[in-house]
Amino acid sequence: MSSDLLDIVASKAAIPVSWVTPPVGEDYLNLGDALSPVIVSMMSGLPVTHAPSKSRQTRLAAVGTIGHMMAGGHVHVWGTGTSPNLNPGQHGEEKIPYTRPAGTRFTFHATRGPFSRRVLGSDGPAVYGDPLWLLPHFHDAPVKKTHELGVILHLAELSERTFDARPKDTEGRHHVAPSEMGSVKLINTVTPTTIAALRERLDEILSCKRIVSTSLHGMVFAESYGIPCLYFSPRSRSTGLGRIDLSDESGVIDLRFVDLYRGLGLSDLDIWYQPRQVKTNWQAVIDAIDRVWAPKAFDDRPLIESFPLPLAMMGKGARGSAFDAPLIAALPTQRKRLPGQAFIEGLADRFFRERS
Repeated sequence: MSSDLLDIVASKAAIPVSWVTPPVGEDYLNLGDALSPVIVSMMSGLPVTHAPSKSRQTRLAAVGTIGHMMAGGHVHVWGTGTSPNLNPGQHGEEKIPYTRPAGTRFTFHATRGPFSRRVLGSDGPAVYGDPLWLLPHFHDAPVKKTHELGVILHLAELSERTFDARPKDTEGRHHVAPSEMGSVKLINTVTPTTIAALRERLDEILSCKRIVSTSLHGMVFAESYGIPCLYFSPRSRSTGLGRIDLSDESGVIDLRFVDLYRGLGLSDLDIWYQPRQVKTNWQAVIDAIDRVWAPKAFDDRPLIESFPLPLAMMGKGARGSAFDAPLIAALPTQRKRLPGQAFIEGLADRFFRERS
């Protein structure tokens, strides 16, 4: 166990967790990121508070591609992923390779996969897995299936941050004909800012018989619940089923997926290629999923046992979900910022970059 993190939890009666939240003033959440405090609370039976990614305090990093964002203080890493660059979101700028920031201590309990472990320079055990893979321990999927195929969009594919899935005009591959709408459902990961809304969107995904996704956590939800699925890759000029070598980190597939699936013990992966401007033959996608998908044999016990605080895993209760617990319903979904905090965080970002 981690004594400094234990001491903080004991003194504050809550776990300080860093996760990605929307900009202040925005009224939406991104499902995968927003479930980080939920899974930590379900694992521990404790409340959670939001901690900045750049801070002098001791904190826990769990769900998300956020390892490269952490700077300052003592960061406990459990199932976290990372970008190989310090500025992955700055399009048009020269990428700055990740180096561990000065004045930062890391304790590695688990990483999402071996790619993140290598980039972050982990000296901890080779324990892998996304924490949201553990959701089936806490929440049962709906029994009723509503659609033959769920198509989960990445945030970058959306025309705007609305709660229904509205693809960009350039995303012809997401066209669903009126005659197909009863069987094919477009789903995004943008939700209202409540725990109930997160649960509702998760159940919407889990109610599909099959999934294709460009969202990483769309694939995590599908695979962990045993829903047949394929990664919906736009990185090709041709359409159809393909197989990729997961040792290839050249960009044929998003590195987050390489990290996840190598962490599951796979060396190659079947995917569906669909160029952005080409309409999709959804029946062909369904047939391909049925032909090639197989359940992933992942032992999640090492990930559970690596949790850096005493385990007090919540039960599902009479209705089959720990989401019903008052503790979970009361969790924060957004960060609280004081006047002037944005300016202070900007200075902190510059400080840590200049010292890296």
